Amino acid sequence: MIKINLLPQQKRSKSTNVEKGAVFFVLAIMLMLGSVYGVDYYFSSELSTLQSSVAAKQQTRALLEKEVAIVNSVIQELKDIETRIKVIKDIRLRQGLPVKYIDEVVVNMPKDKMWFETFTINANGNIALSGVALDNQVFASYVERLRLSKYIKVVDTRRTSRRAVDGLGLVAFECSVMAQEYFENTNTNGTTNG
Repeated sequence: MIKINLLPQQKRSKSTNVEKGAVFFVLAIMLMLGSVYGVDYYFSSELSTLQSSVAAKQQTRALLEKEVAIVNSVIQELKDIETRIKVIKDIRLRQGLPVKYIDEVVVNMPKDKMWFETFTINANGNIALSGVALDNQVFASYVERLRLSKYIKVVDTRRTSRRAVDGLGLVAFECSVMAQEYFENTNTNGTTNG
């Protein structure tokens, strides 16, 4: 058997759907506003944290720049001192060179065969010699020994001539000797061991 319901059905109200939609809309807007406020608050706090970090780092940088300036001035002073020490060492090395030049000129001179009449040395290490030798061979061997010296750069014979001294026929000579710098076994204090 079939049952038929002839009673009128109750109509559902359409207003409830509209009310629900309005409530969801208001909730969505409130949720969106809350999210915007939350994001704004988060980024504001991050911004203030970063700004305080930047301020602290700028203060640290200012302090470090002062310290770097002090370190740079100390480094410059050390370089100046090293330059002065180098100059002093060079002066000490060169201080003994005139003695070495004179020593080379005198040590290479043959004993009792050659005599100097004049001997001058200038600030550049140039030496002017004049004197007498027993003969040309004595003078030539002396010049050759000077040329082999590590302290002598050039030996220039200006003049040789015969001269009688106390009845002996000797050879008078004039020559110039140009010295050169030579350093052996330099110590740390600027002196030489040679």
